Amino acid sequence: MLRISDHSGRVNALFPSDYAFRDIYLLASATEDEPDTDERAIHGLEGWIACYEKCRLAGTVFAGGVTEPGAIADHPALETARAMGAAIA
Repeated sequence: MLRISDHSGRVNALFPSDYAFRDIYLLASATEDEPDTDERAIHGLEGWIACYEKCRLAGTVFAGGVTEPGAIADHPALETARAMGAAIA
């Protein structure tokens, strides 16, 4: 849950406030390449989003088969992510 701290050290959730974020995107990578690899991450994020009635999961991009540093450089999911980002108004 996204939280903010006041000066007293208490931590307060943002969901009762007038937060400005609305569309949430998930960009994920993993060594595994099965189509459902990111399913649990998406499900967890949806649980967090459920706390914010003004928000929605606007998109997800998954890059599977990323096994070493730099391996994502030419992954096709990056173009998908770029296109998704370009479409944000």
